Formats: sequence, C-alpha cells, structure tokens
Amino acid sequence: MRTFRHVPVALAAALVVAAAATACGDGGAALMAQDPHPATGTVTLTAPAPATPLTATEWTVDSLLGGATAASLPADAAGRARFTIAADGAVSGSLGCNRFRAPVTVSGASLTVGPLTTTRMACEGGPGEVERTLTGLFGSGPLSWRIRDRTLTLTTPDGTGLTARAVPAAG
Repeated sequence: MRTFRHVPVALAAALVVAAAATACGDGGAALMAQDPHPATGTVTLTAPAPATPLTATEWTVDSLLGGATAASLPADAAGRARFTIAADGAVSGSLGCNRFRAPVTVSGASLTVGPLTTTRMACEGGPGEVERTLTGLFGSGPLSWRIRDRTLTLTTPDGTGLTARAVPAAG
C-alpha cells in the first residue's frame, strides 16, 4: 500500500505558485483596480540649485589661475580682494586695494563684467599686483563660472582666472 505523506506539502506549494501567478497576471490588475487608495501622482526631476548661490554671496579671492596652474595670493594681499554679485546686475567689492563697482550680466554658466568704476588709491606690493590682475580679468570679456564646495571659479577661455571662497554668513 502506498502512502502519500507529501501530498499536503505539494498541495500547499501549488497554491502558493497559483497565488503568485494570479497576482502577476490579470488577477493582480483586478486586485489593484479595487484599491481604494491608488498610488498616483507626478514626479518632476530638476537639477539641484548650488548649495552656495552665485549672487548675494560674498566671495573672497584666494588664488589666481594661469592656465593649468593656480597660485596663492601674496601674503600681504590675502583676504583683501573680495566681491559680491547682486541679483540686480551689479558686482562690487575690493580688488585688493581699491573698491570697485561694475555692471554684470549672468547668462547660464557665463558672466560678463562691464566697465569698472574704482577708487584711485596708489597700490603697491601684493595688493597692487592682485588688483592689476583682477582688473584685467574682469575686463577681459565673458568668464565661465562654476561653484563647487563653496568655491567659485571664474575662468577665461585660455584658462586664466581666479578661485574665491564663500565667506561664511555672520551668525
């Protein structure tokens, strides 16, 4: 006489397979159609804004770029060159010695600084050197810009430019 001890296990396995097939087939759609709280909605993906905005941030120049090389500012000029780009289309600050203001146009990843209006103090040493470099850079035409890790990089097509770090907000 033959005994079928495994019949209940085989029957249970067949029921599980049938239930899974039903959930994946048309039967699953019927179950989902009866859901009183269907999951619907719209997802919009946008690029995240830079953590540090280009405008309304005070930037302190910390290095000058010459092609593939970066040079720190002279010790006597460190922390003196700084600027802020306002949302109203103006840039102002210090070139390292003299104060300045100019119109600025931002278009995508490019910005163009218009003619500078500056004070007229005589500037020698490191601050004078930095001022001459920044005056030339700002007057050179469109500059590419990017912000990474609270550091702004402005460059000309030939790679000359500057890096500036965002000044922490007073708090």
